[in-house]
Amino acid sequence: MSAILLVAIPLLVAFLSILVKKYAPYLLIIVGLFNLVMLFLLQDGGVIIGGFDQPLGINLLLNLYSRIALILINALIVVIACLNIKDYGKYGSILLLAMAGLNGLVLTVDLFNFFVFLEISGIAAYLITSSNKKPTNTFHYLALGAVGSSLFLFGVIILYAMYGTLNYGAMIEAIAANNNYAEVVLPFTLMFIGLGVEAKLLPFNSWVKGALGHSNTMSGPMIASVYAAALSFVLGRMIDNLFLFQGTLLTIVTVLLTVGILLGDFMAFSSTKTREILLFSSVAQASIVALLFVNGVVAWAVWLIIANALSKTVMFLVINKATKEVGCDETKSLQGLFTKNILVGLAFTLATLSVMGLPLLVGFMIKLNFLTALAGAGQIWLIVAILIASLVEGIYFVRLLVKLWYKGENEISVKYNLSFKVVFVVIALALLAFGSYTAPMNQIDNSVDAVTEVVNNG
Repeated sequence: MSAILLVAIPLLVAFLSILVKKYAPYLLIIVGLFNLVMLFLLQDGGVIIGGFDQPLGINLLLNLYSRIALILINALIVVIACLNIKDYGKYGSILLLAMAGLNGLVLTVDLFNFFVFLEISGIAAYLITSSNKKPTNTFHYLALGAVGSSLFLFGVIILYAMYGTLNYGAMIEAIAANNNYAEVVLPFTLMFIGLGVEAKLLPFNSWVKGALGHSNTMSGPMIASVYAAALSFVLGRMIDNLFLFQGTLLTIVTVLLTVGILLGDFMAFSSTKTREILLFSSVAQASIVALLFVNGVVAWAVWLIIANALSKTVMFLVINKATKEVGCDETKSLQGLFTKNILVGLAFTLATLSVMGLPLLVGFMIKLNFLTALAGAGQIWLIVAILIASLVEGIYFVRLLVKLWYKGENEISVKYNLSFKVVFVVIALALLAFGSYTAPMNQIDNSVDAVTEVVNNG
């Protein structure tokens, strides 16, 4: 068995499912479960495609870093597909295409094929957001995505012209041998901006408000959780093993990410729409993850990606389901949502508190450890900025929770079926378990070097 199957089978089944559209969502679930089983059976190592080894051939690499990302991506796609099989079953083929593209992004070690998979996953994302029934917003996303991918491709072309290779490892060696940092500033900047569009980093993410601000129970968690996690993983890998952010460029990137954290949380604070609160919070969290990778805090950045993906899956599913039935996502319109949905409310509250980083939840352990790591690196001003953003985040999330828990003038009734509740409870318990029972989290110190090593060499 080979890691290529993680890309080839979803892609093949995506095309075949067009012939049997009725069974597409079931094929998606089967393929997703197959991928998850494969990920626990496959051995770490590279895959040579077409008989040409690196740096000339197309190569994939499965290691600790990519395995973690792939398990999260494929598991969430399966969960989202199961919950939306009735209302959005016709998007089964599209989600298969998204699965193939995102798996390829995580596995490839070749910049040109990275661009190909970026386009495949991008096309799937545009089609997924079309389910919002807001064509203008989808077109906005498509236009900005096209600009972002073009900038990324332009940066890749410049690097290829300079070093004659597109393989990560060969390019890293060539750049190190050349020892001229100034000549790679332009291509790295273009590539970072290109990826920043898809990874929701300010100021390159103006599409987010339209795409997630009108999302549903399928498009919301897919874009805010699955795509966000996948792009964060690949951005982190490039930051830690390809992009050479030094001197002025490092300062600019750090400032941009710090401003992104603060602006994201302040925009969430100023909004009265629940979906906007969640999406702006996601923007701030994406900037924190990128900032951790820039500062070499790899292991805790990985944990933060996982925790955010799980929490935002619950939060977007809860709010988007309620918005669909109520017809509005204004916080005052959803006031009292949890008075008759106590179990759902508890799960949403735990997910929210985890994002805030409060004790007894996994978010607290993650925030405590990455702040400690930043303090050890002498990045005090970054810690101050993150703490200010956390304070703002705490205010708007507590305000939101109060609205959702306390009954308003108009009584609202939203019914969540059993499958939704099971997913909410499982994720909430996981967030609570890894926050309360901290032994597995404390042991991460022993694997930091291993995680960092596979990122830096993979």
